[in-house]
Amino acid sequence: MSTTQTPNTNPDPKKDRDTMAGLPDVNMQDHYEKSSLETDSPTGSSPSLSPINTQSKTQDNDTVLSPPIVNHPNLIRERKDLENFRNERPSQLKNSGRINTSIRFENTEDESRPSIFLFIFVNPLSGDCKGQDLITLPFQHFRLRRFPQVQVEIHNILDEKDRALGIESIQLVDTMSKLGKLPSLEDMEEKDYKNEDHHISKTARTRHIHVWSAGGDGTVMSVFEMLVHHQIDLDNLFFSCIPFGTGNDFSQVLGWGRTIPHPNILGKKLYYLEELITERLEKSEAARLDIWQVEMTAHTSGYVRLAGPDRDDGHDAVEINAHEPNNTVPPSMVRKMCNYMSIGVQGYVGSGFEKHRTGNRWLNMMVYASESAKWLFWRHFPSVTSFIEKIVCGDQTMLVCSDPDDKQAENPPDLPYMTRTPIDFVIQNIPHIWGREVDLWGDAKSGLEVVENRSGFTDPENWTPQLANDGKMEIMSIENTFSYLKKLANIRQHVSRIGQFATPFEIVFRDPKETKKKSLWPFSGDNKFKRNNVICIMCDGEFYVLKDPKSLKFKRFAQIWTLGKHAEDSKGRLVEDEKVAEQQKHKHKHKHHQSNNS
Repeated sequence: MSTTQTPNTNPDPKKDRDTMAGLPDVNMQDHYEKSSLETDSPTGSSPSLSPINTQSKTQDNDTVLSPPIVNHPNLIRERKDLENFRNERPSQLKNSGRINTSIRFENTEDESRPSIFLFIFVNPLSGDCKGQDLITLPFQHFRLRRFPQVQVEIHNILDEKDRALGIESIQLVDTMSKLGKLPSLEDMEEKDYKNEDHHISKTARTRHIHVWSAGGDGTVMSVFEMLVHHQIDLDNLFFSCIPFGTGNDFSQVLGWGRTIPHPNILGKKLYYLEELITERLEKSEAARLDIWQVEMTAHTSGYVRLAGPDRDDGHDAVEINAHEPNNTVPPSMVRKMCNYMSIGVQGYVGSGFEKHRTGNRWLNMMVYASESAKWLFWRHFPSVTSFIEKIVCGDQTMLVCSDPDDKQAENPPDLPYMTRTPIDFVIQNIPHIWGREVDLWGDAKSGLEVVENRSGFTDPENWTPQLANDGKMEIMSIENTFSYLKKLANIRQHVSRIGQFATPFEIVFRDPKETKKKSLWPFSGDNKFKRNNVICIMCDGEFYVLKDPKSLKFKRFAQIWTLGKHAEDSKGRLVEDEKVAEQQKHKHKHKHHQSNNS
């Protein structure tokens, strides 16, 4: 790939202050909670897709940049390995307080100004560590000769200074776009920018800022959390990804595949990297994606922590030591979610996998298969209804789960209740699971016998087609180990559909019971997880362990605009969902118009 490098510049501090002055005083908490980015109703407003190039009023006070991002749980696992890797790329960043960037906002005789700024945040330790090639390039910023109006920046998300530099650059571009000081996106098809063989899609030309994650599903949410922490305007950017992880459900639902097409991300003369970037800019369409906030809480006698080996850095968990009875604050952990959650089977298998995770994608798949075999042939999956008591929405109980250990319990006559004792709850935002597209929800007409007295969210008459932008999540169950194998084979007729739940809702766990005495006979009784009241959860590729769990609270946090594949031969599922949502919107408007005229 031919590139036109732009040298780093050291802007004048006073000029930087003048540039940053004038950013509107916006309450970002209100922005996420009350703006169009979050709608508690599926029929609410949605983010606008019109070109962003507005003029903002100036103010006297300077805008202060946010501090560097706090340590996020998704990044903790790689912290120790990173220390050994950093020596390969000595940081050249200085604590000068200035943005050492190649971004230029003035014209020169030999260089026009970029209109699109693409920021790629790389996790160099994901999957086969393919991202290391990106962060060891001898340059950090470059322009595509094929698309000179696009500037690409690559940053190591595991390097604190490098990560902060990327955030500062995004904040600067965001400010300049709001001040109307960037080249108009509508002028990108003029003669100076036109390429006879390649054209940036019309949709991609509606945002100045594009942010991509380069890693696995965990890295996707780490990048999103980073943007939220630094109060980046989510409606002012497009989000996409480069798949380096093991499952990469997010990349697949966007249509970009399970992994990159070549073992080497760069290729000869950066040809592979150029083709990858070009494809996403040329063959893409915008699609909304719901981002959910999940609050995991345990009783004061328990803990909430990331699965995996014990760490000494103190950041791997929000954990309350059971030997310290004076603690009264319930331990909890809050994270974002965009793909799906598994309570039970995949959490148990994955928590064991985390103890033996390697730096090789294929070895990781073998380790995961080995852990699955242990549970299938030697261990006994406990029923999730031994832990889960009910699902509520506000003050209303939407589903009751009978305790399989209480033979005298009576089911409520007027509420939906579980009739089975499943080993896994699957909560889906996107129709993708286990690293491949598995349509568990399907036509939502089979597997209904798992719930009696269906009403509200559990009533099929109230269900709508599964979409990733409707403010709802689908909950399904896996009944037993045989059913689990059926799911792996994508035999969806054996899935049990519980309901379609709208934001917000909460899964409530049973109160802790006294620990049962361990049986002397190793093949009898419950396994140690049930005896110790420990439930394991998988959320977007990350595994969590909850001792004495109390609740899981789900709330749609925001909607973001993603760039999914839109080509003649294939389209991403999110792109298809967006078209369905638009059709439903037009149908609703037409029906409303007819009712007003009648």
